Amino acid sequence: MSGNTNTKVKICGNTNVADAIMAAKAGADAVGVINVANTRRYIDLEAAKVIFEALPIFVSKVVVVTFDIMPVEVVHAKMKLIEETGVDCIQLHGEEPVELVEDLRKSMKSRIRLIKKICVGWDKKKCLENALAYESVVDAILLDTAAAAGGTGEIGGTGKEHDWNISKEIVEHVKKPVILAGGLNPDNVAKAIELVKPYAVDVSSGVESEVRIKDEKKVKRFIEAAKSVAKSP
Repeated sequence: MSGNTNTKVKICGNTNVADAIMAAKAGADAVGVINVANTRRYIDLEAAKVIFEALPIFVSKVVVVTFDIMPVEVVHAKMKLIEETGVDCIQLHGEEPVELVEDLRKSMKSRIRLIKKICVGWDKKKCLENALAYESVVDAILLDTAAAAGGTGEIGGTGKEHDWNISKEIVEHVKKPVILAGGLNPDNVAKAIELVKPYAVDVSSGVESEVRIKDEKKVKRFIEAAKSVAKSP
C-alpha cells in the first residue's frame, strides 16, 4: 500500500529509557524493544514496561517477539504478559504460521495491532506470496533482510540491505501498510523511501554507536532524512 505523504519512523532495539526518550524527542513515531531470548538487543518484559511508561502518549510502543517454536498455550500466556506492558503493537518476527497469527488476532485486545515480518531474499515470487498470505490477519507487514544460512541466529539488526525492488513490488500489491527494514541507516534511508514508498521505515543497528546503545546524532539524522522525502498523496 503506497501513497502516504508522511513516512513513519520506528527506532527499534532500544534497551534503556534514555535512548527511547531520545528517539521520541527526535521525532520517532514508534519505539521498539526486542523480547527474543539469546539475541543481542534482548530485554525482558519488565524492562520493556518501564521504557514504555516513560514514553510520550502519542509514540507507539512495539514489542518484537518470535513464537514459531512455542506451544500454542505458551504463546497465549506470553501474549497476556506482553499486553500488560502497555504495548500498542506486537511484531511477530519469527516463522509463525498464518493459522497461529489468525488465532492470536482473535484472542488479543482489539486496540493492540499485529505486525508480521516477511523475509526478503532472492525469490521475489515467494516473498510476495508470503506477504499476501498474512495480509488478511495482521495490521501491517514488515519487510526485513533474510538471514544468511549458518548465520549468527539474529532475527534482525544485521545491518544488511536486501533488494529494494522486491520490497517496492510488495508495497504495490499489499493493501495493508508496509514497513521497510533491513540495512537502513541515515545515509540510505531517503533513497530507500523514494524507491519503495513504504508506509514506514524501521531501524536498529543503523543508528547505534555500539550494540544496544543508540547514537543520538545518527538517530536525528535518520529521522530527518526519512521525513525529508516528499511523497505524492
